[in-house]
Amino acid sequence: MKFGNLLFSGSPTTRETPVAPSCPNVPQDPLPMNATDQLRSVTPLQRGLFLLLLLPSLGSALTTLIPDAAPPLQVLTERPALVFETYLADSSQYEAESRPVITEEFHFRNQGQNPVEIIELKPSCGCLAPRASANIIAPGETGRITLPVRTANEPAGIREYLVNVRYQDPKPREVTLTCRMLLPEKKLLIEPRVVMVMGQPAPDARYEVSISDFREGRAQQPLQISRVEAAPFFVKASVAGQSSGEELSQTRLSIQFTADQPPGQHRGLVSVFTSDPDYPVIQIPVVVGRRGTAAADSNSSQPAEAPRARSAPEMGRVVVNRNDISQSAGSDLQVTAPTGWTLSTIDCWPAQLHASHTTPAADTPDNPPNSAEQQFRITMGLRDLPTTGVQQGVLTVNFTTPDGPRILTVPLSFIWL
Repeated sequence: MKFGNLLFSGSPTTRETPVAPSCPNVPQDPLPMNATDQLRSVTPLQRGLFLLLLLPSLGSALTTLIPDAAPPLQVLTERPALVFETYLADSSQYEAESRPVITEEFHFRNQGQNPVEIIELKPSCGCLAPRASANIIAPGETGRITLPVRTANEPAGIREYLVNVRYQDPKPREVTLTCRMLLPEKKLLIEPRVVMVMGQPAPDARYEVSISDFREGRAQQPLQISRVEAAPFFVKASVAGQSSGEELSQTRLSIQFTADQPPGQHRGLVSVFTSDPDYPVIQIPVVVGRRGTAAADSNSSQPAEAPRARSAPEMGRVVVNRNDISQSAGSDLQVTAPTGWTLSTIDCWPAQLHASHTTPAADTPDNPPNSAEQQFRITMGLRDLPTTGVQQGVLTVNFTTPDGPRILTVPLSFIWL
């Protein structure tokens, strides 16, 4: 049905597109093209020429927008002067030989511009006796840290030992060296490895140490012991008995402490001398007593520590040159004691060791005026070679004080060259 210009039917409404009348004799104007049609009509050659024209403008725009490149970042770090070939000596893949002492070496070079001074070698265990080939290392020079490990009292299995090296280059530096090894099953087992008695032992108390020999063919042949020595003077030791079995032989030691033990905590040593070429000397460290306390201060509820002497370093060192005794020497010790204590004598074990002391003059940096403490310097040396196998010693410094005799015991480590 028609209604004006609209046509209604059952289908959706559509608008009729006007069609231009066709006239064969009159030229027809083409219909105008929109932008999309114009772009489609551009040939690839025209596009390429257009882009070439735009390139200079684009480059100029990018140069303007991108900021100048920042200068390269320079990080200046001062590296430690000592460079080690290795910081971990790991031989734990193979079982170590059964020897009383196993030695590892750590080689290094001073790659800095200044001399290096080694300040301290601090071991992680008393069974270590580290030493440096030199304390001052010039630029470019090489050196080594030698780490002997006393294995006689160490349990079997994989063991790890550390030594902390403190040095200056001239900045203070620290580096840790690690030694890892697989120790064999004990052929000679010492139990306990250290005799420790906290407090004053009873006069009749006896402490037993057993030395078990598991070596093949030695079950029926106990150790042949020539003598037993102990230090300091209040430590006594003797052989309590020996026995044999199917798998091992055993030696028992009896250790006692006399009543004249001075107050304080002290370090001692029991040494068993044998005819065995593998174990000529068996040594058992001893720790006895405790640091004393004085009367508590009126302003404090905690008791104060009783006056005592102390050594720096706490453990001394003796280098033994078995080929030339004149080249053997001990490290100097600085002993600090309360003012009013008089250093009377110094006892040395083993007997081949000797020691002397000097007292700094008063009113000096070592002994300033009105100080509550005074300092002594102890120098050690060897008059003869100790028995092969001696790895430890002890120095007993005797004092006369207003409160009676007092002592300072300093454990020693022997390093054989």
